[in-house]
Amino acid sequence: MFTWIYALPIWLDFLLITGTAVGLTVTAILLSRRAVQRAFGPEPGWNETVTMVLTVGGVFYGLLLGLIAAATYESYDAAQSRVADEAAAVGTLYREVSAYPEPYRELLRDDLADYTRDVLDVVWPALQQGREPIGGTALVTRFQGHLLEFHPSNSAEEIVHAATIDQFARFDSDRRHRINATKGGIPDVLWWTILVGGVVNLVLLCLFCLGKHAHLVLGGLFAFFLGAMIFLIAALDYPFRGDLSVSSEPFDSVYVNVMGR
Repeated sequence: MFTWIYALPIWLDFLLITGTAVGLTVTAILLSRRAVQRAFGPEPGWNETVTMVLTVGGVFYGLLLGLIAAATYESYDAAQSRVADEAAAVGTLYREVSAYPEPYRELLRDDLADYTRDVLDVVWPALQQGREPIGGTALVTRFQGHLLEFHPSNSAEEIVHAATIDQFARFDSDRRHRINATKGGIPDVLWWTILVGGVVNLVLLCLFCLGKHAHLVLGGLFAFFLGAMIFLIAALDYPFRGDLSVSSEPFDSVYVNVMGR
């Protein structure tokens, strides 16, 4: 629902979301203030009643926001781990094929270098735009074909080849997990629940009978905090998109430090 924010700088997203929440709250308070005071101002204990309802509703709404924020961060952290695991698997695989005889050694190392370069130059920019390019699959298939073409000529090569095939299986599994992690996103029904719950809490804020300035300050602070929470959830919702996206640094490190390219 908030995928549009990934096309903007992160600071602008923060200002837009929190500013909208504060602006709507302040406007609603100013527009409803006289009507609320006429309807409920003289009623004894009215503010206490609103406080009780806001407290009870706020507990459940805050719990919902907290659980969703925690789940979103957990998905983001898991995506970072997937990237690190895949990069480490590529580096290990590169070192193992370095023990192969020529011409397979150079052929397999070039395949892995091409795959890593493709991840950095093609895959990552596409992921930040919400797309998953298919070129990486062709490069993995090419490496697999070259790997299976090799036939060991002695027991030492058999051991190395078996270990390499096993490592390739781990790399392919890590790659699939990383690809699956790119398909995050909170279901729209949860977003609607968050937004509707926020509107209900802001309406309750408007029902207080307070001094003008105190009402605006308290309402603005509450709305700012609410907007900040929604911003946090939206910014981490898709871990590979936006300024806060998962970094490709593990692949950069492997490409430079392991492959020496």
